[in-house]
Amino acid sequence: MEHHAVEPTEFCERELLQHNLFLYTGPAAQAEIKSPEFSGLRWIRPGALWVMPQGSRHQVRFERNVEGVALAFDPATFDRMVQSSDGKASMPIMHSLNVCPPAINHLMRALMHESNDPSTPDGIALECIATAIALATCQHARAIATTTKTGPRLAPKQVRAVQAYAETHLHQQISLADLAATAGLSPFHFLRSFKGSLGSTPAQYVLDRRMERARHLLRVSALTVSEIGIGVGFEDVSHFSRAFRRAVGVTPSAFRNSAQQ
Repeated sequence: MEHHAVEPTEFCERELLQHNLFLYTGPAAQAEIKSPEFSGLRWIRPGALWVMPQGSRHQVRFERNVEGVALAFDPATFDRMVQSSDGKASMPIMHSLNVCPPAINHLMRALMHESNDPSTPDGIALECIATAIALATCQHARAIATTTKTGPRLAPKQVRAVQAYAETHLHQQISLADLAATAGLSPFHFLRSFKGSLGSTPAQYVLDRRMERARHLLRVSALTVSEIGIGVGFEDVSHFSRAFRRAVGVTPSAFRNSAQQ
């Protein structure tokens, strides 16, 4: 994942080795594009999504500053994700430049925000958003059935296993793949099922549990703020303090002082 903000420039012809998505977020700009699928001057406006599959070739010259967020998927991994969710094998991804579907637009912007100011120390939020983008892309292309209003759910045994895993690993890195494996599901299936069962994304659930443990330790222990941050998975005390303040509304030190009054 990359956030691009560059001056007018030209990208020489290249053949992509991965599936690439690029959401344009800057002011409307003209670009001269040369590719087998479409060529010529094109206006690229905020909210345009450029889908560039593996093997596609293009050359582009932007006539003004370029700003946007880019996400790349390894094709083999992408195919496995699709197939694990009962999707069409080897789904053809078409080279296109169109208005971004609202769900993908929202997720791509969330990805950019999360990368600029991470809410978790282990990247699980980025992993969840990127997986959700892949899922939304497949649903938009009708390679995967759209989730119903109720959606799939985890069995009670799976919920207990995931909760137990999270509680015992809050001080360590936790990945979406770890949680999905605990439930015996693929990341796609797990992500689709988790929110329907627990009401939040896996990343938000883990962050909430970390903040709850941090609040408890701040109330009852003599550990330093730095030690508590490490104990809930944050090696950087400033990152812990920012995450705590976003979640609770005050800094860890202010929370401890208020709890002790």
